[in-house]
Amino acid sequence: MGGPLEGVKVIEFGQEIQGPFAGLLLSYMGAQVYKVERRDGGDASRRAAARWVDKLKGVSPYFLAFNRGKRSITLDLKTPEAKEVVYRLAQKADVVISNWREGVLDRLQLGYEDLKARNPRIIYAQASGFGPKGPMANRPARDVLAQAYSGLMSMTGRADDYPLPAGNLMGDESGGFNIAAAVLAALYSRERTGKGQRVSTSIYGSLIGLQTWELTQYSLTGQAVKAGRHHVFVRGPWGAFKTADGYLCLAGVGEDRWERFCRIVPGLTEDTRFATTEARTKDPDALVAFLDAVFPRRATQEWIDDLQKADILCAPVQTYHDVLRDEQARANGYIQTMEHPLLGTITVVGPSFTMSDTPLTIQGNPPELGEHTEEILQELGYSWADIERLTERGVT
Repeated sequence: MGGPLEGVKVIEFGQEIQGPFAGLLLSYMGAQVYKVERRDGGDASRRAAARWVDKLKGVSPYFLAFNRGKRSITLDLKTPEAKEVVYRLAQKADVVISNWREGVLDRLQLGYEDLKARNPRIIYAQASGFGPKGPMANRPARDVLAQAYSGLMSMTGRADDYPLPAGNLMGDESGGFNIAAAVLAALYSRERTGKGQRVSTSIYGSLIGLQTWELTQYSLTGQAVKAGRHHVFVRGPWGAFKTADGYLCLAGVGEDRWERFCRIVPGLTEDTRFATTEARTKDPDALVAFLDAVFPRRATQEWIDDLQKADILCAPVQTYHDVLRDEQARANGYIQTMEHPLLGTITVVGPSFTMSDTPLTIQGNPPELGEHTEEILQELGYSWADIERLTERGVT
């Protein structure tokens, strides 16, 4: 059986991460994704980092990460003939995804109203930097700017540190998840009403959504404390601690587990500074300093074995090297291997959820720029003479 979106056709006007990641997620589910790219270089991520690392053989990890299993068609969207190609494609499509700046496709006469006039069932998904309304609707954004503007950066790091961004582009990628989720909801709605609709999200809005608890807490109490090496909402030791051979992470130790924790950590029971929850909460830095002195005496896995037996919530701090080889990640398909025509067998990130009856799969390699242009035009009814004429005129 194919994926849950088998037969669904998606037009992607995607650049870099937010839009292409949404397209990738729908591709995992079996949708056919038509990636519309500029003739002069295509998606900017095609060129990122590839030229400086010889072993990549010109392959961009950035483009490969977000564009597997898609079909690429190149078009100069400023030409009337290219617009006509998109109109024909939209008549057969179910979904349009874009993370171009708000209003760009409208000016090209490829906005929601333009495509809806040709296909009332079309679902038009717009991903932006700051959202479709308000004074910043048309401003360009990058992930780090949204991390700053959403408040996330102000809460990351220690109290005396500069505001720190997260170590990955979580705004862009969570935006991709949100636009894919909105598309799925709109597809379900269309099954009941027969009508498509416009849906939207943004990097900014996605990062606000990822701070639901923290922003609500501040709204009700007026208190905002940087996490640092503590967690304002979690009792007991929290975060990373150095061990003899790496780092160990604890997710808090509540009163119900404290006695068991003390039996594992030498000297903790005897230290009266930590005898009560109130005392531990009052001076959390003292507890961190104590554990910083004790945990380096043993290897990470030795601590993990004892802590897990006592039902203390903990994990090793894995590096990317560890994650790519992790048995748990591979068992669930979060990390997979695939064959690449230039690089051979490579390890990539797979879908982050599973379905029992309609499994998700990596649909194939990322396309070469314009690889499927002629094939797609033929499917839309263009003859070889038409295709040659479009090529000569610089349309495709």
